[in-house]
Amino acid sequence: MPSRTLPRILTGPVLAAVLLAAAIPALAGDRPPSQVVFEVGYVHPYGNLAEDFFTEPLGFGIKEGLELGFRWRYRFSENWSISPSFHFIDYKNFSGENEEVGAYRIKPTTLSYGLELMYVMGGKDTVVRPLVAISGMVSRNRVEGYYKTWDKAFDSSVNALAAAARAGFLIGGFEFTAVYNFNRFDTWRFFNTGYEESYNWDNLVIRAGWIIPF
Repeated sequence: MPSRTLPRILTGPVLAAVLLAAAIPALAGDRPPSQVVFEVGYVHPYGNLAEDFFTEPLGFGIKEGLELGFRWRYRFSENWSISPSFHFIDYKNFSGENEEVGAYRIKPTTLSYGLELMYVMGGKDTVVRPLVAISGMVSRNRVEGYYKTWDKAFDSSVNALAAAARAGFLIGGFEFTAVYNFNRFDTWRFFNTGYEESYNWDNLVIRAGWIIPF
């Protein structure tokens, strides 16, 4: 499957689901207050991010990262909601030292602007409420580092369509979820191979959220 296909496949259903949710008669009438959610997460990278920097041509050697984000959630009912969101992932640098450049670091980061459709099971008096959600996103993927030939430093960014699937549970004013982000794109940038390369920046986030009604 081409690297761009999966996000495009998932982004379409997200937008369609938003329109469908808005049309469900059960969502009519008085709605609960909107919410602001502040989120933090531990990030485990996959794909090229996690591949070995020295043995794989597109590998970054990244082992972990930290995610910070927030969202404004519009609730149609106690169960259905949509929310525009912003998230920043700061991956832990791959760093070292060699004879060509001395001390170096390879630093990937991702900024994501998304729209999420979420369904929460149970009623407002339920203590533990399972939830599921899907998102469509635009992600700005940035790398500060060196070509693997060590002849040039670079600072480059690539915008890409991305998607996410999230599941977990709600307890009072807190959410605890696992999120899988599909972040795949084609670019000439980053490591200079002489070709346009397909990159896989997928990741898994273990996320906690603090909900503030307003």
